[in-house]
Amino acid sequence: MGSVPTIRLFDAEPDLTRFLAPDEAERARETQLPVHSVGKGDVDVASLFDHTGAFGALVLEGMLLQSLRLSNHAGLRLLGPGDVLSLTQTPHSMLVIDDHCRATVPTRLALLERELLLAVRRWPQLAAGLHAHNGEQSERLATQLMICQLPRVDQRLLALMWLLAESWGQVTPAGTLLPVGLTHAALGGLIGARRPTVTLALGNLSAAGMLRRQPRGWLLLGTPDELSNARRPGRLAS
Repeated sequence: MGSVPTIRLFDAEPDLTRFLAPDEAERARETQLPVHSVGKGDVDVASLFDHTGAFGALVLEGMLLQSLRLSNHAGLRLLGPGDVLSLTQTPHSMLVIDDHCRATVPTRLALLERELLLAVRRWPQLAAGLHAHNGEQSERLATQLMICQLPRVDQRLLALMWLLAESWGQVTPAGTLLPVGLTHAALGGLIGARRPTVTLALGNLSAAGMLRRQPRGWLLLGTPDELSNARRPGRLAS
């Protein structure tokens, strides 16, 4: 059996050492985390963590969609490079009838397990870094929930894309490239809208010169403060 690939903590997420003294951070960054790859499709997170002994995973490359279903409605959460996939063995609310996770593309994960725990024991401030990192991730989720309350779907879509661009966007001379390829149905799940309405809203935003479809995702044109200018004739409320 071949050896398990690993990655340095510094290469996986250097911000986790932000609260350490410079000399401590230099040593802590050499901590090696095992790397696990998953193919496109469903990911059994509980089995993965049970098999590897991990309590979480840091997304290195790729994208994961976490889905929670209430009645006939599903809500989605997107996890990308730098995000932490957590172990959740506690029961969900009785309102949740199904939850699952899937990779939209082949994805690489740095497993958070024994090696990181040993590093935290040696440098306790690593725990503060991980806590702050998770807090920033939760803040993005809270902003996504606020976006879902915007009255128009075109506003929600544009706001969501700028939110994701804050984490994974690339500024280019032509605009801000968001290399996130999602189906219209997935975009609808992220903002609480139906797929046909999302398709219509994307067409209107494109016609208004606010975004453009690219082979690698979307090109956002203009700036986030133009969100209030997103308009369309007629009704786009669901």
